[in-house]
Amino acid sequence: MLLVLAVDVSFSIDLEELGLQREGYAQALLSDEFQRALKEGGNGRIAVTYFEWAAFNDQRVIVPWRLIDGIESAKVVADEIRQAPLRRAARTSISGAIQFGRGLLREAKMKGLRRVIDVSGDGPNNNGEGVIRARDEAVAEGITINGLPVMIKKQGFGFDIESLDDYYEDCVIGGAGAFV
Repeated sequence: MLLVLAVDVSFSIDLEELGLQREGYAQALLSDEFQRALKEGGNGRIAVTYFEWAAFNDQRVIVPWRLIDGIESAKVVADEIRQAPLRRAARTSISGAIQFGRGLLREAKMKGLRRVIDVSGDGPNNNGEGVIRARDEAVAEGITINGLPVMIKKQGFGFDIESLDDYYEDCVIGGAGAFV
């Protein structure tokens, strides 16, 4: 599997939430559940890349493509995520994150039976093209998009949605086995 981790660093994400996202991904890679799934998978490995995003043309790769085939390689990726300099930026373009993730999947030197983009964020798409169009284009290429809405705090930036998980369900996720 090729797995793209796309993490929201827009100004609506405070430093606590950014830390929570980063630490959550790091801990997930090191978890017994992930390591077990890795071993039970068809190839015993996955390729992962991690990038942070805000506006439509504002994405930064933090961890380039890495092969994870056990706990040691997972620790390397987890440390890269944890040690990256913090940054924040304006706007929230889930569509931009999906488009950028598609590009990363196209450019990957490795091949995977599945191609997945996990998008985490705390608000709706408010910049760039429509998120449904971006999602549908990715799904048409056989990409699965999962949604990880950050629903810890009400932000008060004017773009809040009462049920962000429902928004992700309706507008962001798609493809085989997609989940919120």
